Amino acid sequence: MALLLSLAATAVACQVPVFRYAFEQWNPEQYRVLILAGEQRSEFQAMAKELGSSEKGKNSALNVQVDVMSPDSNPIAARLWKEHNVNGKPIAVTLYPERARGIGGSVAHVTTASRDNLQAIFDSPVRREIAKRLGQGESAVWVLLECGNEKKDAAARENLEKQLAEDAKWLELPTPEEMEVKPEVLEAVKVKLRVGFSLIRLRADDPEEQFLVDMLLSSESDLRDFDEPIAFPVFGRGLVLYALVGKGIAPDTIRGASKFICGPCSCQVKEQNPGFDMLLKNEWEQAIGEVKISSPLPTVDATPELIPIPSGRSKRK
Repeated sequence: MALLLSLAATAVACQVPVFRYAFEQWNPEQYRVLILAGEQRSEFQAMAKELGSSEKGKNSALNVQVDVMSPDSNPIAARLWKEHNVNGKPIAVTLYPERARGIGGSVAHVTTASRDNLQAIFDSPVRREIAKRLGQGESAVWVLLECGNEKKDAAARENLEKQLAEDAKWLELPTPEEMEVKPEVLEAVKVKLRVGFSLIRLRADDPEEQFLVDMLLSSESDLRDFDEPIAFPVFGRGLVLYALVGKGIAPDTIRGASKFICGPCSCQVKEQNPGFDMLLKNEWEQAIGEVKISSPLPTVDATPELIPIPSGRSKRK
């Protein structure tokens, strides 16, 4: 009992920033792509393997598993086919990871099954840039999904750029002593520990980013109801914290996200923290290197970090 209490206390007392612990320790959960097809199943199986989908139990730079099946192979396939098929052609249905809080196993994206569409599911220019910036040590990359209204988009962008610049200045990293890390370890890491934020603009009608747009908008039940810009902070290995919508993209809500992302990692159990993983292609362990600031802790009971979903949403009229 004494050992258990000691471990639990250690977990709660961890002072490594959330974004760094997530970057070093939290592997992205796997998405599942169901290709519903008839006689072309073997062709799609070869195509998925060639494009880099992962196999069960094997590590991959891409957190997705592809299953090719007949529409009548099981009740789930039959239901998805009935709901999403239009013209009898093969379809690709992407499902969120099973352990994604609140959306596990639900539909993230549907498209006609083809080589080009599978490639667009697996990778895209904006997601490559997100992975690149996170791999270089940025605390968070904010994705601003623009609504097309120049005035609203400009106001959201200005609020984000101004507040993130201020957050990068006033947020302080813990000392090596507070993190219980030797200074030489901080010197030896490949990706230096720092506070830094950046912004990526995303158009909802970008033809190369339709999977990303769907993946973001489908993460909450009402996001498609808004005619507003929506901002998503992304940290770790592609973990989306939550969505800020319209007037909710304000200094206090932006700072609240920054404080959580750069604050002490009070709970090392990934599933007890907010957010969901992006489908993102990257060699994370290679990006991090051999030396890490944090260490995985034994599984213990821990209190999840609960943060309020920011208000300030105004629905489409």
